Amino acid sequence: MTKFKVNTPFLAHCNTCNKEVSALPLLNRSDLLIALQGKGNVRVMHVATEGDHIWSLNSEDTVTLSNAIAKDLV
Repeated sequence: MTKFKVNTPFLAHCNTCNKEVSALPLLNRSDLLIALQGKGNVRVMHVATEGDHIWSLNSEDTVTLSNAIAKDLV
């Protein structure tokens, strides 16, 4: 049986909620690493009562995500 590593949420600012939320990257880990190395657009989401919020990370949250990956937290 194949095991899949599920993306771990991390704190990011949701523009719709205007607050910090537990966000999930929409890319798998290997594609996420490529996007971060190439300064690509990283899209994340979180579940909200009125519907899922999906957005691109700002530069500060991109650094937070990169640091979390470096520490193997995501």
